[in-house]
Amino acid sequence: MSISNKAQPTEMATEERNHIRVLIAEDHRVVREGLVALLALSPGFEVVAQACDGQEAVDLFREHRPDVTLMDLRMPRMDGLAAIQNILTDYPDARIIVLTTFAGEEENCLRAGARSVALKDAPLDDLLSAIREVNGGTTTIVGVGELT
Repeated sequence: MSISNKAQPTEMATEERNHIRVLIAEDHRVVREGLVALLALSPGFEVVAQACDGQEAVDLFREHRPDVTLMDLRMPRMDGLAAIQNILTDYPDARIIVLTTFAGEEENCLRAGARSVALKDAPLDDLLSAIREVNGGTTTIVGVGELT
């Protein structure tokens, strides 16, 4: 099921737009819609598309070319790691944050090309900061201990 804003992707820099364009890929509807609502209430963010599985995330990424993608790790049709690798094949500069319930996945996600990993129980302010940091080119870990 595709839920997206039909606006065409823009090549305008994030700084010129004053907001970060976000794609949310999450198979649990309540979580996905909650993230959309929270980002809508947070200045500086625009959700440009929503995907409920990994294949749809890849397709919507190609269509919208968001600044940052929030990618669930465990999804139907194609999991988050495969979707990341698929996106990075054509868009090596894609900025992807993995959202997961499972601590301990950080190294695999970063190795696959994610710029950040965030636990789903991380505070909202930490997630918003991670989106900003990843958009600015930083790699970050949210809600988990130091990598060893």
